[in-house]
Amino acid sequence: MADAVFPTQATAQTRYISLFGTRTRFVVMVLILLCLTSIWSNILAFNFAVICMDDDDSEMSTSLNGTRKTHFTSTQNSLAMSIVAIAALLGNFPIVQLVGMVGIRTVFAGLGILSAVSTLLIPLSIRMGFYYFLAIRFLQGFAFAANFPVIGSFCAKWSYFKQNGLFVSSLVAYVQLSPAITMPASGALCSAFKWPSIFYAHGAVSLLLFVTYALFYRNSPQKHPFVGNVELKKISIGKIATIDKRALKKVPYGAILKTPAIWAVWVAAIGNFTCVNMMFLFSPVYLSKVLGFPVHSTGITAALPPFLQFMSKLICGAVSDRLTCLPEGIKFRIFNSLAFLGSASFLCLLAFMGDSHKDYNMIVLGCAAAMLGATTGGFFKAGPVLSKQYSHFVTGNISLGITITMLIVPFVVNALTPHNTQEEWKWVFLITGAVMCITNIFFVIFVRGEPCEWTSDSFHRASSVADLERNSVRNPTISTVSRHVEDVPEKL
Repeated sequence: MADAVFPTQATAQTRYISLFGTRTRFVVMVLILLCLTSIWSNILAFNFAVICMDDDDSEMSTSLNGTRKTHFTSTQNSLAMSIVAIAALLGNFPIVQLVGMVGIRTVFAGLGILSAVSTLLIPLSIRMGFYYFLAIRFLQGFAFAANFPVIGSFCAKWSYFKQNGLFVSSLVAYVQLSPAITMPASGALCSAFKWPSIFYAHGAVSLLLFVTYALFYRNSPQKHPFVGNVELKKISIGKIATIDKRALKKVPYGAILKTPAIWAVWVAAIGNFTCVNMMFLFSPVYLSKVLGFPVHSTGITAALPPFLQFMSKLICGAVSDRLTCLPEGIKFRIFNSLAFLGSASFLCLLAFMGDSHKDYNMIVLGCAAAMLGATTGGFFKAGPVLSKQYSHFVTGNISLGITITMLIVPFVVNALTPHNTQEEWKWVFLITGAVMCITNIFFVIFVRGEPCEWTSDSFHRASSVADLERNSVRNPTISTVSRHVEDVPEKL
């Protein structure tokens, strides 16, 4: 009776653990997926809001030329997208460092709330002036820099080694889940209300998600009250237990940057996100301006390609985990080639199609997006496998792929498609396909299937001894400690 009113710590912990059983990691994974989706959705909401603004005749300027207050030129659209990439690039390295030092609970929660508040302020900033709007977009981009470091850190600490592909594929699928949700939701909000409602709804949902995340998440499963011993044992299999926190914070940057397999992952990210940004940043424009879909249905049709890619990512991630008959390196090459070459082939087909049968164009575009989902068994999975406990740095820098291409793709697409005709878009599709083929060749040549040497116990023991020997030159009393470290048995 006393336990019911004033439960002991052991009783309370038992109740917590029984709530999700041995599946707490999946609950945390879904929560993080929704938070990642929210940050990307906050950025993508602008791409649909622009169409909603152009279709809104109620807000006209009082100036003599009679132009709309909320209308953006092609150059301004490009700047609005590129400023996000610039901010993410500037924020990438300091955020990766912060994640390594204090974990993702504080960093991700703070940046997520920053993204939510920035999104809520966008309608006001647009009315105040374009440069105020760019400042708010900069804050959105800075918050976005946390996404891939969060994925790397979470998978390194929370994933069970047999489910690594599932975890990675589920979390990186936020790139596709965001437009799949944002486009139809924005279309409905635009039809029912006006364009500001798009930003208010996204900001409010984002704020709710990150407050929940801040309260529920823990930086390691050992600290989470809902995680029991059975689940902890599963998660700990295959992880290094002898490296202390100070060693983990000391990332071997030099060794990582000298590893061709890591560069293969990063180069593949460039190819992947060239296609992703082309598709998801500009699909509303292509569907509305080129194929002639009406605004009220553009949101639903634009959601089809990312939804297909989202489902493909989940399926391919699970398949790559269960395909145990092949070495990891071979699986990385097969899945990445299937994704890049398959998507490039459909884009080349789309390039030479006319615009008279828009439904066929939609099917081909959807197939190109779906094929790209196989990357979860390719470079996306290779990053955490190769880097293990340093996945927050290696996977975190995959974000450079999305930000660099987000910076370049808008200017290239807008330069190639001044009139938004199918003939102009042909070159967009062909160039994107060529980039994907070239980057896949680099990946296939240099990727490997086993963790890199700098993730091993022996590497860190040798590094620790080397540090002690260097210090002993400055302080001779440390030399004795150095000899003792060298004599530590291998089993430790």
